[in-house]
Amino acid sequence: MNKLLLLAAYLLISPFLLALHTENINADTIFGDTSPVLMSPVNSSVLINSAEYRNAYIKFYKEADRKSLAEFDDFLRDTRNVYFTLWLIRIVQVNMMDITNKDKQMLVNPLRWWKNILGFQNKNRKRGDFEVEDGDSFKTNWIAHPAFGAYSYLYYRAKGYNFYTSALGSVLQSTLFEYTIEGVIQSPSIQDLIVTPGIGIPAGIILEVTSEWLESQDSGFLKAASYIVNPVKIIVPDRDKVNLGPLVTGQVVIAFDW
Repeated sequence: MNKLLLLAAYLLISPFLLALHTENINADTIFGDTSPVLMSPVNSSVLINSAEYRNAYIKFYKEADRKSLAEFDDFLRDTRNVYFTLWLIRIVQVNMMDITNKDKQMLVNPLRWWKNILGFQNKNRKRGDFEVEDGDSFKTNWIAHPAFGAYSYLYYRAKGYNFYTSALGSVLQSTLFEYTIEGVIQSPSIQDLIVTPGIGIPAGIILEVTSEWLESQDSGFLKAASYIVNPVKIIVPDRDKVNLGPLVTGQVVIAFDW
């Protein structure tokens, strides 16, 4: 009889003893890490907002933690991706033009290309000596080229690079375009080489800050507008830190959040 009473008493108090013993239990450290990992039930879930790093008041990726030119392999890969994309755009553009010499527009003649890059585009849009003005329209020189500079800067920012590396990427893309893609057809433009990154980078900074401010607002309309201001930010810089199964295409991961 006494044994039955003791067994019943033990069964009553054992859950309380177990709770006290496991209240602050920690898991064993992993790979020598001195920071313990708190245990959690197997069926629990953790919600991670992958877009928090873009909010103006919460910087998931601080500027100091962004990638620099030291990650040269990444920088080279991302630069290659933009460069190949520009070639594809060029091919589509030429094929959509109503011209009779499409083959001449796309045929890479090494001799003609070499002659082109040894001179500069002048007011008559011909090869000549050093001359700043290139004869292109206002829309081309002061809207299209700065826009290219801005969005190429924003691309590198979206891929996680710091200000200086992103600015270098914008300058590099402009130079590659003038001397290789457009250089196949005509000589590089000094005006474009200066204006594209010179106005594009400051414009990109303004667009980025404006987009971050819009996204930090409570309005869904303003959050959506932030993607209009900076559409390049749909690129998620690090696919391993994304927890919402976005569309993955090669090296580019995109996702929306508002």
